Amino acid sequence: RVLSCGLKDFCAHGGAEAAAGTAGDKRVPKIASVVGILGHLASRHAGSIKQELLRMFHESLGSSREHHKATVPFLLQLALMSPTLLATVSPELVDSLKPPVLNQLHQHFSAVPRDELEGVVGVVVHLLCHTSAGALRTLRFLLATAAP
Repeated sequence: RVLSCGLKDFCAHGGAEAAAGTAGDKRVPKIASVVGILGHLASRHAGSIKQELLRMFHESLGSSREHHKATVPFLLQLALMSPTLLATVSPELVDSLKPPVLNQLHQHFSAVPRDELEGVVGVVVHLLCHTSAGALRTLRFLLATAAP
């Protein structure tokens, strides 16, 4: 419920533009609350949170519904704001990025304006640089994907 409400608020206040850093400050307290609640819940429910984050990610790729288009930027924003959430989900996320999922991601972002896409790519690079959990796995994935 927390993630669903957070996504709904994220969509209402800028979605992908917000993740790229171009939205107003109105949405910051709500997403900060989502991060705080998830951080608190993570001590006892880390597995459930991880499972839901991954489910949201994969479900959003196969859908053209408006709130699903904002799911990946929303999840990136959560990861930026919470190293704990990033560390919880990043190893399994990397494992799930098989060619069909990468193709879905490509299709998902093909219609995004270039400036927004550059912002999202910048967030991804920032997260990669600040990921310690599964760093070797992530580096191997990047190398294998870039030069199969």
